Amino acid sequence: MKLCPHRLVLGVCMLSALVACGQAPPPANEPMQPRLVRTMVVGGGQTGAWQEFPGKVEAAKVAVLAFRLSGELAELTALEGDEVKRNQQVARLDDRDQEIRLRARKAEYEQAFGDYQRGESLITTGGISRADFQRLEATASTAKSNLEGAQRDLDATRLRAPFDGFIAVRHVENFEEISALEPVYTLQDVSRLSVKVDVPESVMIRARRDQDIQVSAFFDAIPERRFAMELAEVATRASDGTNTFEVTFEFPNTRDFNILPGMSVTVRLETPRLLAASDTLFVPPQAVLADGQGPYAFVAVPDGDGRARVEQRRVTIGQLTGAGLEILAGLVTGDHLITAGMSKLQDGLVVRLEQGTPG
Repeated sequence: MKLCPHRLVLGVCMLSALVACGQAPPPANEPMQPRLVRTMVVGGGQTGAWQEFPGKVEAAKVAVLAFRLSGELAELTALEGDEVKRNQQVARLDDRDQEIRLRARKAEYEQAFGDYQRGESLITTGGISRADFQRLEATASTAKSNLEGAQRDLDATRLRAPFDGFIAVRHVENFEEISALEPVYTLQDVSRLSVKVDVPESVMIRARRDQDIQVSAFFDAIPERRFAMELAEVATRASDGTNTFEVTFEFPNTRDFNILPGMSVTVRLETPRLLAASDTLFVPPQAVLADGQGPYAFVAVPDGDGRARVEQRRVTIGQLTGAGLEILAGLVTGDHLITAGMSKLQDGLVVRLEQGTPG
C-alpha cells in the first residue's frame, strides 16, 4: 500500500506540533555584553608615574686582550666561553728571540756593573778621575735599563687576564703571525651587567641626581622577574638628531637565569616627582592610528559600573623616543587610552573596562 505524499507531510507536521506542546518556549535572546577593552592611564596615574625604555645588556667590564709585541702564536690556552681568573695565562708567543736578547742584556749589565763597582773603589783613592767614574756609572745605569726592558719583552710574550671573567670572543687561530696590539681575545666580566638607554630631554630637564628614582629591568622571557638597577653614568650632551641623553644603569647578575650581553631588556623608570610632573605625554606607538585626516587614538570615557564610552580623539604627535610616542595635543593626563583592538572600535561604542581600571 502506498502512502500519499500529502498525508506524509501532514503527519510530520502534526507530530512536530505535539512535541512542541510538551516543551517550554525557547528563552529570549540575552543582550550581548559590551566588548572588554585594555586601557592605560595617560601620564602614569596618581600612585606613581613610570616610563619604559628599550635597551641592550652589556658587560659592565670589558677588555680586548692583545700582545704589545709582534710574533708567532705558540699557545692559545683559552677557548670561547671559558672562565678565567685574574693573572691567568691565556696565550703565549714564541719567545726564543726574547730569551736570546735577555741573556745578552744580562751579560752586558753584569760587566757594566762590575766596572762601576771597581771604579767606585778607585775613586776614593784617586785611581780614576771623577769624569771616568761618571761614565762608568752611566754605562751601568743604561745596561740595567736595557736588562729590565728585555725582561719586560719576555714577560710580554705571555698574555694574561686582567680580571676574572669569561672569554667572549677569540679573534685569532694558534700559530698565526700576529702584529702588536692585534686583538686576541675579548674578555667580559658578567658578574655585573650594564644597560644603556636613551632618555628624552623632556624627562632629563626635570631630573636631579638626588631624586628618589626607582629603576628596574625586566626581560620578555621572564616577565615575572624584576631586577633592581643603579645609576652608573649620565651623558650631559644630547645625541645628534634625537635630542636624547644616554644613561647607563648597572645591576648584579643572577645565577637563576643565564643573562648574557647582547640580550634585549626593558628598563622602567618610576618616580612621581619626575614623570607625573612632566608636561610631555608618551604613549605606546601602537595605540595611535592614522587615516586620511591624520593620527588619532581611542579613549574610554568611564560611565560607571565598569563601563565606558569610546571617544575618538585627533592627536598631534611628536618624536618617537625610547619612552614611547610623544603626544603634543589631543590627550591629557588621566585619559584612559585604549591600547589594543582599536580596529574594531568606533566613536560612541559602549565597552567594558578591565578590572582595576577606575570607573
